[in-house]
Amino acid sequence: MNPAVPTRDELISGYLDQLQFEPYPIQEEALLAWFSTDEGVLVCTPTGTGKTLIAEAAVYEALATGGRVYYTTPLIALCEQKLRELQDSVQRWGYPRESVGLVTGNRRVNPEAPVLVVVAEILLNRLLHPSAFDFKDVTAVVMDEFHSFADPERGIVWEFSLGLLPHHVRTLLLSATVG
Repeated sequence: MNPAVPTRDELISGYLDQLQFEPYPIQEEALLAWFSTDEGVLVCTPTGTGKTLIAEAAVYEALATGGRVYYTTPLIALCEQKLRELQDSVQRWGYPRESVGLVTGNRRVNPEAPVLVVVAEILLNRLLHPSAFDFKDVTAVVMDEFHSFADPERGIVWEFSLGLLPHHVRTLLLSATVG
């Protein structure tokens, strides 16, 4: 028998309880918004204000509910950094490090993991090939450095991805500079 899927109230309590420090007010506001919406949240706060802690809430929720999550960034180097950070976090939460994978144009690590860190183009390619990539278990997509949406050459990747996401997938958009 499968254990009951936690409620959103249980999820936010569990997430807040495992934090190693008290969240800033902006983080707490964003977390409450994330756990109470059926669509998504745009978080625009300055660098150094803890957007990663907010993003990890989507990862925590996906793992706790048996879902999947994509964490996108515009840069391979940032993907590598997020892979290590998320592996540390999921391990702290009691999940195996292999719960987090990476897929870029250059490298694949645990590509079937429930948490996938990808460059934005990988997400778009998967959305364009629904027969090869099933999104029914994907609960959320985190788009880090979302200001890339405005990039005249690569912004279309974010725009198309948002437009192609199935309606049940929630989005967490993170940026320090979205105007």
